[in-house]
Amino acid sequence: MSQFNDTWGSNIVKELIETTPPEAINWWPQTLGWQVVAFFLFIIFLRKLYLRWRLYQHNVYRRDAIAWLNQLPPFEKLSTQPIFRQLPNLLRKTALGGYQRTEIANLSGNSWAQWLDEQCTQSSFGEDGAFMLHRLAYDSDWSMTSDQMDSLTQKVRLWIEHHRGVYD
Repeated sequence: MSQFNDTWGSNIVKELIETTPPEAINWWPQTLGWQVVAFFLFIIFLRKLYLRWRLYQHNVYRRDAIAWLNQLPPFEKLSTQPIFRQLPNLLRKTALGGYQRTEIANLSGNSWAQWLDEQCTQSSFGEDGAFMLHRLAYDSDWSMTSDQMDSLTQKVRLWIEHHRGVYD
């Protein structure tokens, strides 16, 4: 390989002196007005983060109820699966976790199902759901079909996941 000789290139470029690059641009606001705006935006961000954290902490009851539902064994026959009899109790405990006790304590039967439907538009218990919840909670001899139990379990799951609590 041959080296380039001294006459290679332009004479103008040979005497060119490189300049140093400018310092990095500081992204922090330089004026007091923009610093105040940045401070308030930071405070708003922290407040939103705190409210999200509080909502997450408040929804522990909801996550616990869903975890309990996820651990249910497959439904075969109600008499051999007494754990399904706890669905009305789970629904009541979940409601107590998200609402005031005084609002829920006196509700039963159709008024309970109507209140559940008012709190969540995703699931509808209606009179049929109220009947099934009542019979499931208080009648130990009553048996349900697999389809009825799947339907009720799905309604309970939807209500737990999508109801609007006091803090939602």
